[in-house]
Amino acid sequence: MLAQICQFLAVDSSNFPQNEHIIIGDRSQEGVHLIHYFLNLCQKQQRPVIFIGFNQTFNHYNTIAQKLGTNLLFARDENKNLLFIEALKLFRQCIIPSSTTNPDCEPFVQLLNGNVTPFINVIKRSFDNFAQRKLPNNPVVIIDDLSFLLNAGVLCKDVNILVSGLHHLVHSVGGSSVCFMHVDDNEDSEKVWAFASHRSSLKIEVSDLKSGYCKDVHGQMEVQWRSSEKTPRKFITKSSQFKVTDKAVYLFAAGLSTAVL
Repeated sequence: MLAQICQFLAVDSSNFPQNEHIIIGDRSQEGVHLIHYFLNLCQKQQRPVIFIGFNQTFNHYNTIAQKLGTNLLFARDENKNLLFIEALKLFRQCIIPSSTTNPDCEPFVQLLNGNVTPFINVIKRSFDNFAQRKLPNNPVVIIDDLSFLLNAGVLCKDVNILVSGLHHLVHSVGGSSVCFMHVDDNEDSEKVWAFASHRSSLKIEVSDLKSGYCKDVHGQMEVQWRSSEKTPRKFITKSSQFKVTDKAVYLFAAGLSTAVL
């Protein structure tokens, strides 16, 4: 899985690129495998990761990671190079009244109220903790679903401010970011996707096959490499079809699978 996707995305499998801002837009239901890919890649490289789980819990990601040969529990509790923020659970606590107040919920309450600064500060403090330990590799921030915020009631402009603030913070420490979102057929979703794409240095768009459903080919990916402040490059676009299994993702050029000929 790692080798083929690394080759397709032009990502060094032994050295995650610095100052890279990656946005993944899923217009299907199959693009989430890329989140598992990037998380697994970072763990293989001992890259410090701040993972913000809006879409799924830590247990879900750890189960998938074990199938791919990675132990996130060890990374989180022993190596301590993975900080997993259970954003889904914390957001739920914000919305459902409780007799006890969890202080970890406050940045998410502020986010719902249009103030992204406390949320960005949570990430900054995590960067500071990694810096104190003098880890050899620069950190990566992964957000598993920006579109969750729109569905929860966060305004489009505030999600865009969050993306901008995250890029600025990550750039300041020489790190990288990976953001995933479902791109639905609504105006706010398209606006966030357009803004995040414009700010990205690597844009990945996942969609269904134009020919319709096929059990042997699950979708197609289009990748665009863009210039950024630290990574000047020629604008290039490349596409591929893919198939997802429990333990692997298979890529092939459009037209090479007999299933969709």
